[in-house]
Amino acid sequence: MTVSQIIAARNPDVVIDARVDNLIILADAQTGTIYDTQRNDAIALLVLHWLALENRGAAAAAGSIKSEKEGDLARSYGTTSSKTSHYLDQTTWGLQLKALRDGLIMSARNRTI
Repeated sequence: MTVSQIIAARNPDVVIDARVDNLIILADAQTGTIYDTQRNDAIALLVLHWLALENRGAAAAAGSIKSEKEGDLARSYGTTSSKTSHYLDQTTWGLQLKALRDGLIMSARNRTI
């Protein structure tokens, strides 16, 4: 599948236009080679992450509830700000990209004989 097709499949509300095509080009330039056959998935997730950050709507909510109000319902999602908080932790798309990346990176292992 192409990046545009993946974006449309994951979030049908996104209209693929010249702006999204430009975001795809930018994301392609920023996406490393570790993704191999899942590179298009990674690019699509990064574009969706950027779009969600712009919208800051329900699709951008990620993490646990930080605050909640009952009258006129108001909720805040996310992680607390700390040095361990990551840029990708701010959206569900970013968390999926992080999980994809973390699943592909092999950590150092000790061998015993």
